[in-house]
Amino acid sequence: MDSRKVVVIGSGPGGSGVAALLAHAGYSVTLLEKNGFLGGKCSSLEEAGYVVDTGIHMFGRGPAGPFGLIASILGERLDWCLNNPMIDLHLSNLGVIHLTHTLFNPLGFPTMAKALFKGWIKPKTSESKRTARRNNAERERKVLGHLNHQKNVAYLSEYEDMSVKDFYTSITENEHFLRFIHSLAMITMVIPWDRASVADFLYIRASNLHANHFGYPKGGAGAIPATFLRGLKRYGGTIRTETEVASIEVRNGRVTGVTTAEGEFIPADIVISNAGIHRTLDLAGRANFPGEYIQRADGLNLSDAFIATKYFLDRRITSMEAPCMFYVPDMDSSHMFDYLTNGGVPKDPYLFITVPGIADAHLMPLGKDLFMVGIPAPNDLAKVDQCNKLLDLAEDVAENKLFPEIRGAVIKKQRSIVTQTSLLTGRATGECIGLAQEVGQTGTKKPRCETPVHGLYLVGSDAGGRGIGTECAAESALHLYRILTYHMNS
Repeated sequence: MDSRKVVVIGSGPGGSGVAALLAHAGYSVTLLEKNGFLGGKCSSLEEAGYVVDTGIHMFGRGPAGPFGLIASILGERLDWCLNNPMIDLHLSNLGVIHLTHTLFNPLGFPTMAKALFKGWIKPKTSESKRTARRNNAERERKVLGHLNHQKNVAYLSEYEDMSVKDFYTSITENEHFLRFIHSLAMITMVIPWDRASVADFLYIRASNLHANHFGYPKGGAGAIPATFLRGLKRYGGTIRTETEVASIEVRNGRVTGVTTAEGEFIPADIVISNAGIHRTLDLAGRANFPGEYIQRADGLNLSDAFIATKYFLDRRITSMEAPCMFYVPDMDSSHMFDYLTNGGVPKDPYLFITVPGIADAHLMPLGKDLFMVGIPAPNDLAKVDQCNKLLDLAEDVAENKLFPEIRGAVIKKQRSIVTQTSLLTGRATGECIGLAQEVGQTGTKKPRCETPVHGLYLVGSDAGGRGIGTECAAESALHLYRILTYHMNS
């Protein structure tokens, strides 16, 4: 058993995952969390009998993705709720279709027939002809081959410098479909499609299709890091909450440990930061990094934010079949999210709505429900007023257009905006994910887990992983675990 000491900063899916995996591999691991609870942006807290996620979550690959793999390695049980339909897709002014895990599900046939009849999607022959006319047939065949025929989903690095917008507008002019694609890019990557890398987008789509396990963990989002941390404890690791790291100590280009906000020095041979690349540079001292590394890091952009209103209801929701809904606005596909940079509010918002109690009724008091309405927002803490105006709009659409049944059933409403996210993470911004999965900083251009400081590593969505938000962080944990155990065994 290796006796090297590891300190992990942060208990989100990346930090908790790599901490548990390294403890399983024989490292002496101490995990430090600044908050009084564990899980970071993937935590759940109990309030008046309701289990409430700190974020607004559903999970693309469920047990068939990195969460399931980490739990399996650790020998821990992580149960999932896999509903059909899995998503209610509401195209503004056109109604709802129900999306299932597979078209072969009986619910899938009427869904596709309805979509074709209404013209929401167009037959493959029409799309193929248009694509051929634009000399994109070969590219489409290659991409769809990866989507539909690969046993293990490949990452198409040759597309990392192309945006989602450029790719899909070269294939189709169907506005309903393009609005859906732009919305899908926003919910999975939390940036507009003209920034989003189509390589990451296609990887997310393909891996979700192959996993066929879109779902929600029993016990809430916080069950994911909680499962990993059970493994950490079982393999002898130490967990310390309310322990904020003030600095990462570096001597002669090598980490020596961390110093807490209380002035305690904790020695370590390896320090792994789940605090994001920018915050990690500040903690370790920018003078300890090469100038080109600092310059590159400072030029990396963050994702946008996702804010939400959480309704505590005194009755169950009856007009929603799936545990989540995508409400796609009736707007020009290219201008749906202009407000993120231009300010103001859109005429019709994109909304991500979740009712976790549909997935797991045990999360709510008997006969009650939690109804969460999320909307993209800028990550700038100075834009609190805009955040509140966006939530005013989101609440109006939810209460008066989509779900009038919640009027009169509300015990209380709770808003979660960028300032709460910043307090949760300790970062100076309220971004949803971390580094944006945008053109110029994904795939081969994404930061590595290794840093120029010997013994200092990054984990989480900022380095080493791919996929949707929390799953990207968990993939990062697996990637770093393989790097360090390879070095340990070689």
